[in-house]
Amino acid sequence: MSEPTYGSGPYETSGSGYGGQQQYSQPQGYGGQQYGGQYQQPAGPATGGYPQQGGYPSQGSPLPTPSAERAPADRVALTAQMLRITGFVLAGVGLLTFILLLTVDIGTGTYRFANALQALVLGVGLGGLNVAAGTWLGAKPR
Repeated sequence: MSEPTYGSGPYETSGSGYGGQQQYSQPQGYGGQQYGGQYQQPAGPATGGYPQQGGYPSQGSPLPTPSAERAPADRVALTAQMLRITGFVLAGVGLLTFILLLTVDIGTGTYRFANALQALVLGVGLGGLNVAAGTWLGAKPR
């Protein structure tokens, strides 16, 4: 079997086509060099980032380590923060409901205002209680 020649063949364009005289000759080696038309493997370890082995390593990747146990003070601080956030959200929802109930056409003006005021008092009241409980819980000495 003879070695293929790279200089001539169906990939050679001589003067015709897109942009003049292009010739496709010997392929460039990937990571190695060519000497006398033959491809030479580079000496030394591969630089692809992975070790050259016959297959996959026998051990899988290590499991992630579990997070450290939280101290009780951290849990109290987290609960206090969540109570405060919930309180602000409830107060905002109460105010929004108050505004929306005033704009909806349900009955007379007095009835609308009474329903809207009830929603405002309920939302701001529950929200205020949550904010107060979260602040109190967060200020306790540990």
